[in-house]
Amino acid sequence: MISRNELMHHRLQAWMRENKCDDLKYLGERPDICGEIKHWYLIAGKHEVSVDCIEGLDLVDDESDSI
Repeated sequence: MISRNELMHHRLQAWMRENKCDDLKYLGERPDICGEIKHWYLIAGKHEVSVDCIEGLDLVDDESDSI
């Protein structure tokens, strides 16, 4: 059975393929502070987080698109 972290990674990868977003970038796999290999993402160009720290995707309307 797939783990929650792998499922979230696959969901994020699918979302990134289907949507253009400059606020989310996949950084690859690397060890965390405990030495466990995890998938890492860059959020908003400044926050590097492992996939286990991401709880879900919430879409937010960009207010600059509205008049």
